[in-house]
Amino acid sequence: MGNSETAVSNITRLMEQQERTWLWLSRTTGIPYKRILAEVKNKTTPMKLDTALAAAEALGAELPTLVAA
Repeated sequence: MGNSETAVSNITRLMEQQERTWLWLSRTTGIPYKRILAEVKNKTTPMKLDTALAAAEALGAELPTLVAA
């Protein structure tokens, strides 16, 4: 997904603001915890569009907000 680094940064910021954990995000979105860690926290694989969409919905944000600088 384009702008993956920006989206990851914004997801991380929103998680901190809302005092949420990666486990919470995994459970809320239904995305496996290891995939969340690989795509978002550890950044070992590029973030998939469905991960970004699910994270945006769970955090009460819109996708354009997450990928905007």
